[in-house]
Parts: sequence; structure tokens; C-alpha cells
Amino acid sequence: MNKIIDDDRLKKAIKQINLLQKQVDYDTRDYPIKYLVDGFGSDLFVIPTYQRKQSLWPQHDKERFIESLILGYPIPLIFLSDTEDGQLEIVDGLQRITTLKEFINDELTLKKMDKLTSLKNFEFTDLPVSEQRRLKAKSLRVIVLRKSTDEETRIDLFNRINTSGTNANPAEIRGGSQALNKFMVLIKELANYQPFLDLVNLSDNKLNRQENVELVSRFFAFGHNYKNFQHNVSHFVDEYIQITGIGFDSKSKKTFSTEFKTTVGYISRNYPQGIFKNKRGQTPRVRFEALTVGTFLALQENNSLKIDENFINRMVGTDRFKILTTSDGSNSPKKVAARIEFVKNYLLNGEI
Repeated sequence: MNKIIDDDRLKKAIKQINLLQKQVDYDTRDYPIKYLVDGFGSDLFVIPTYQRKQSLWPQHDKERFIESLILGYPIPLIFLSDTEDGQLEIVDGLQRITTLKEFINDELTLKKMDKLTSLKNFEFTDLPVSEQRRLKAKSLRVIVLRKSTDEETRIDLFNRINTSGTNANPAEIRGGSQALNKFMVLIKELANYQPFLDLVNLSDNKLNRQENVELVSRFFAFGHNYKNFQHNVSHFVDEYIQITGIGFDSKSKKTFSTEFKTTVGYISRNYPQGIFKNKRGQTPRVRFEALTVGTFLALQENNSLKIDENFINRMVGTDRFKILTTSDGSNSPKKVAARIEFVKNYLLNGEI
């Protein structure tokens, strides 16, 4: 036994474990694929707010899943939760159930199978009838949390499952793990603010992966705390949102909403169209951060700034701006501060 852990510390540990330990009551079931698909098409299943959107898997990931089922490979557990009204909330497994629904309904065409190459261009009803029957009858192992399991525990389970692999990106995980955080709720609301969406003009795929939420999250984290950034952006943003969400009230909501909408409005009125896009038509996060956070900080010091599009074009055309927003190590603390302060100082003083 570690000599550093004395009896007093051991008692405190036991007390904390007993205090925080939650009794998760569940049972294990085997549901036929047909039951899962039919239930998804009715009101049996519920998609909670902390879940990602449907149909996020790339085509090939869907094909690999279907191929695994046909070949009889083991499939990861699906997690559901019973609700008060008898519906089943999908805690984890939305992409698998969505893919099954698409395939069974002939909404998914197999293009590039790794092993079953003979199934190229097949849809479900193109399979031999015997295989159709087997696939529909095949059962998947499902963990069903009982209705006594509270929302916080379900969210925590979602977070732990998705941080144990590479399925969900930081914005998706954050949106799930902090779904009850009022500041996170506001960020999601502002991420769909139309003038902002018009400015960043993200692709459908980027929106599905919640890139808009990621950009708004970074705006606030860097806008209020960039000088304390150290090295990991995801952890930095997570911590800022978590801390800011403590005691978050209506006054806080009004303040943050005004900051964001004022900055977006100023950029919309005074900056060239497509200012966030690079030469490849993308919206790099570092470019977005430099322009929005630098603008926000400049407006904090002078809310009567008078500029025009030519002024901004000269700034983004400088070698210094290009280096700060495109070079390697762009997320080092010095680079983060440098690109934000470059934009801020240029707006305030015309400094290059």
C-alpha cells in the first residue's frame, strides 16, 4: 500500500466515492434489426439534444458496418434509455441505427466493399431473399438503462463512450458532455444566428459536424481568455465553457449575446464579403479567430472604429497576417496571441 495514503485520506476517498457513485440500473436485450429499423421509423425512439445529427458517417463507414453485419462480425453495443412515457432514448448507436434504416429502405447503395466486392452497386432488395431475411432477423446486443437513470448520468455515459475513441469531434463531444451547461446552450443558439452563418458560409458537412458551434466556442474562449492559453485548444475551450457556465444567468446571457452579435454585425457591415475564406474557399479556424477576436477586442477599446473594405484587404494581404494564420505551429500560445493582437492593433492604430 502506498505509504502516502494514510487512513484519513482513505476515509475521505471512500466518502467521496459513496457520495458521487451513481447506481446505474440496466438490463441487456437482443433486438432484431427489423425491430430497430421499424422503431426508428416510428415514435418509439427519441434522439436526445446531446446526440449528434443523423447521417454523419461517411459512405464507406456505412458500407463497412453493413458488410460486418452480413459477414457476422461482432458489433459494438448499442445503448438506449427507457423514458417515463415508454420511449427509448438513443444514448449511443444513432449512426448504426440510421445506417440500418437507410440500407433496409434502399436509401443506401453499396459502392466500395472491402471484402464482399461482388455486392458493388447493390441495395438491400438486390440481395438474395435469404440474406434479406437473415439480416432483418439478426439481433444486436442492446444495453437499456432503466427510466430511473437521470439525464446527467446518460450524458456522462455518452461523453465517456465518445471520448474513448475517435468517433466524435471536440465540438460534438462538448455539446454532449455539457448539454446542461447554460452557456453551452447559448453558444449553440448563437451558432445558428443567420448573419453569422452568412459570414462563415460553411458547407453542409461542416455544419453537420457542428463546426459553427466550434467557431463560436473559440470566439468566446479566446476573446475573453486568450492570454491564458497554453497548448491544447480543445481542453482550453472545454475548461472555459465549463467555468463560465457556473452561475450563468440571464444577465450573462445578454452580455455574451451582445458581444457576439455586435462583432458579427460590425464585420458584416465593414469587411469584404468572404473575408473568412482562404484561397481554397475554406474557413480556417485560425483565420476566423484572428479576425473575429481581434475585432471584438478592438471594439472593446473603441466602439466607434471607422474602417472600409480596402483597409481590411490591406491587412489580410500582408505577409505578416498570412504567416500568422497559415504557418505551422499556429496554435502555439505565442502565435495565438500574435495573430489576435495583430488584427486588434491594426484596427486601432493601422499598425502593420
